[in-house]
Amino acid sequence: MEKTVIAIDRGASFADFAVVENGRLGDYLSVETRNWDTINATLKQIREKHKTDHLVFTGSTAQMPDDLQRQVVVVPEIEAIGSGGAALANQSTCLVVSMGTGSAMVHVNKNTAAHVGGTGVGGGTIKGLASLLCDVDDPAVLEKLALSGKSAHLNMTIGDLGLNDLSFLPADATVGNFANIKSDRIEDRAAAILSLVGETIGIIASLCARECKCRDAIIAVGKVSTNKSIRHTLGHVGRLYQTQFIFPDHPECATAFGAATRYLQGDKAAG
Repeated sequence: MEKTVIAIDRGASFADFAVVENGRLGDYLSVETRNWDTINATLKQIREKHKTDHLVFTGSTAQMPDDLQRQVVVVPEIEAIGSGGAALANQSTCLVVSMGTGSAMVHVNKNTAAHVGGTGVGGGTIKGLASLLCDVDDPAVLEKLALSGKSAHLNMTIGDLGLNDLSFLPADATVGNFANIKSDRIEDRAAAILSLVGETIGIIASLCARECKCRDAIIAVGKVSTNKSIRHTLGHVGRLYQTQFIFPDHPECATAFGAATRYLQGDKAAG
């Protein structure tokens, strides 16, 4: 009989909960907190519904309460990221890019996962710059604004330099983020913020994927990967660097799902 597993991923900004039943993702819940009291209370509610003692944890264990520590199996975060992204995208060899507060690049080769790069640019960057430049705290509001804006109105592009015929890059390729301010529209500011973040993550991921020889399988996961503007930018970067970004379903719970997947794999191996 398959186990029902509750997995918790405690990140820098959110705590994510995933319920995995029969090896498949069931319920999913995310709370914007790292507070242990809230995590314990949320876990209690989920356990009352799903009636299981199979508890898995990944992410930050700092100051974890003793009672919780006795109940959970801890899965290393890199293994959880790799397993979750690969499983959601049905890939055995790939680069998983986890876009949370910052961004981590994890190379998956069959059952092994290794951290190969990363950047502090991610959801935290979006939130901070959105607050400073747009007076916006809601990522969904920023995304809507960005879809009506043009990052090229604030970025310096190849076209601005008149190099259209001198480079393999397209005219709208960014030369310098926020380097040529031609607009003060909030929509353009929002677009430029997401362009900066998407380009930075996309370029680093593409270089890592090429080094790892899996340029056709970059799996984008994490809450930031659900953003339409970010997805568009990653696709654009992929075309420039001859890499392929894949966006699986439910990417926002990949790490929690991966922790449960890793736990179940270990349990089968032991059996």
